[in-house]
Amino acid sequence: MALASRTSSAAVVGRSTRSAAVVPVRSIASRCQAARPARRASVAVRASDENGSVSVRRATYAELESIQCDLSAFPGVKFFRIEAIFRPWRLPFVIDTLSKYGIRGLTNTPVKGVGVQGGSRERYAGTEFGPSNLVDKEKLDIVVSRAQVDAVVRLVAASAYTGEIGDGKIFVHPVAEVVRIRTAETGLEAEKMEGGMEDMMKKKK
Repeated sequence: MALASRTSSAAVVGRSTRSAAVVPVRSIASRCQAARPARRASVAVRASDENGSVSVRRATYAELESIQCDLSAFPGVKFFRIEAIFRPWRLPFVIDTLSKYGIRGLTNTPVKGVGVQGGSRERYAGTEFGPSNLVDKEKLDIVVSRAQVDAVVRLVAASAYTGEIGDGKIFVHPVAEVVRIRTAETGLEAEKMEGGMEDMMKKKK
């Protein structure tokens, strides 16, 4: 049985060898090309599987650096608390930017939140989050004088920006009064930080 198997195998090899020698390589290649027509693939990139044809609007840095907050509802308020909620990995960039421009007083709190835009899903750390999933965020609270609101909001927005869904939001709240515990100072004296934005602006002038 083993001898017969070897003989048949040899015969097959012999036949395949002889037939291969007869058919030119170019002829085989042309047949393969004729049997397999060329295929073209197109890929549509979207922000999320559920977005359909809805495009994600992205601000330019010029728009972020020209944000103006409407404070007209509080004409007599001297101080405002800027509450910024954004991606955790942007925190060092935001704090570094604020520090460079003289914002030395702020409070940071790790938070979780849900916020879905038009059914779009946010992606963070390789995970896609749905409408009811809590996502890790960082929150900064910064109390500034009325004149500094726009400047600080612009700095936070530009440094927290990535252009993707989930960049966060900034809220501006009126503050009735500021008190420095150590000195019992109130008002502008209590809010002012030595070497802060106000002092830096005076030096430039």
